[in-house]
Amino acid sequence: MSSLLETMKKVSIVSAISCWSGVPTKLIRKVTLVQPTCPVNSSDYNTTTSRLTVHTLTFEIPQGHEFSGRAISHNDIRLDYGDVIKVVVPNYKPKSYSLSDLRPETNEMDITVKIYPNGRASGFLDRINVGGTMNSFGMKSGRTRNAGKFFGGIAYGVGITEILPLAEAELKKGDAEKVVILWASRTSADTFWLDRIARIKNEYGNKFEIIYMYSREDSPDPSILKGRINSSILKDVFESHLRKANISNEDARFQAIGTKELITLTGKMLSSIGFLMPKQELLSKI
Repeated sequence: MSSLLETMKKVSIVSAISCWSGVPTKLIRKVTLVQPTCPVNSSDYNTTTSRLTVHTLTFEIPQGHEFSGRAISHNDIRLDYGDVIKVVVPNYKPKSYSLSDLRPETNEMDITVKIYPNGRASGFLDRINVGGTMNSFGMKSGRTRNAGKFFGGIAYGVGITEILPLAEAELKKGDAEKVVILWASRTSADTFWLDRIARIKNEYGNKFEIIYMYSREDSPDPSILKGRINSSILKDVFESHLRKANISNEDARFQAIGTKELITLTGKMLSSIGFLMPKQELLSKI
C-alpha cells in the first residue's frame, strides 16, 4: 500500500513539473506592427525613451496535452474572461501574456508584444526565429464576467492588445449596447491595428467607438485628445457617451489594461467620478 502511495506521489510531482514546464509551441509567423526608432539589437535601443518595437507573433496551437489546476490547454483559453498564455522563459519564471487572437479553425494563436529595453521575457520572444519553438501553457484568469449595457475600455499603450479583443467579445455577446475604448499612446506612430479597428467599426457601426489620446503629439484632428488620462478625461469621455446612449452610470462596466500601478490608479479615478469600482469592473476577481 505504501509503495502504491509513493508511486502516486511521484506521478503527481512529475505532472506538476510538466505543467509548469509547458509544451513546445512553434512560431510560424512574425509581423512587425510598430517600427522602432533604432534597431532592437543596437546598444542605443537599451537606453532609448523613444518608439519601441511591437510584433505580432503567430504560433501553432499545441494539441494533445492535458493540464491540471488553473493551467489549461491552449484551445481552452478564453479571451473574453482574461485567460492568459504562460511563456516559459529559460532560467526565469513563466511570464503571462494575453493572446491578441485565437483561431482554432486554422490552429493559430497570436501574441502581440512590445519589445522592452533589456526586457527578459519580451527579448526572449523577439529572439525566436520563425520555425523555432518556445514552451508555454494556458492559465485561467480566475475572473468572472460582470456584464452591463455599456463597456468602457481604457488601454495604456500596448494594453490595446487585450482591450480590443475584450471589446470585440462584448460586442459579439450582445449585452453591451455601447462599447467605447480610450487608447492612450505616446504618438500616432505608436498605434497599430487600424485595419482591425476599422473592420470592427464597419461591423458594429455606432455601437463601437475608439478615442485616441497622444501624450507627445499634437494632432490637427480635434477628436484626438492630447495629454495623459486623468479623472476629468475619464468623466468627459465616458459620461458623455453614456448620456448620448441613454444608459445609466450603474449599467456601465470598465476594464483598464496597463501596468499594475496604472490599473489601480484608473480604478481610483473612476471611483472618484461616481463609478463603483471594483463593483463595476467587467472582469471581477472571484
